[in-house]
Amino acid sequence: MAIPKNIYFKLRPLILPINDILSFIPKSANILDLGCGKGLLLENLKYYTSYTGVDLNVPELDVNMPNINFIKCDCMDYINRKLEDYDTFLLIDLLHHIKPNQQLIFVKKLLNQMKRNDILIIKDIYPKNIVTKFWNAFHDFIISKQLINYFDFNEFFKTISNNSIILNKFHKRIFLYDHFFLVIKRN
Repeated sequence: MAIPKNIYFKLRPLILPINDILSFIPKSANILDLGCGKGLLLENLKYYTSYTGVDLNVPELDVNMPNINFIKCDCMDYINRKLEDYDTFLLIDLLHHIKPNQQLIFVKKLLNQMKRNDILIIKDIYPKNIVTKFWNAFHDFIISKQLINYFDFNEFFKTISNNSIILNKFHKRIFLYDHFFLVIKRN
């Protein structure tokens, strides 16, 4: 069931804490938004130097700006490229779409590609109880036609090396949607 873009752009912010995400993005960021979806985050960005969105279903936008790019590509493949042009990396509701045995590999590979002082912002669903777990799974099954693969943040915390600092981590619930935020700086 494809939701028309104009309706999606009105409904999605009701359950996605966009302002929380934006608060962690530096004003002069060179952003790589992996799993950008329909480009909703770009619609809300006010300050940035460049934006590149990568997704298998990139939006068809009439964008004629040299500092905005959308690339149709699998995010798992894209991070094998050189990423030195970016300093802010976004994984917004992407990890639960990646196979469980690939999630940790993906995030660690991305962190290893990042330069000193680069920022990684992760926001993904992370249910705190059976009701929100069911609702999140039902939502993604209906909207994305996919089963959810919850990312094990606790396991990830055990693997963070000394060259990365957790700047912030927190849980936020909006209606029946549980969100977990993790902001990491590479040092």
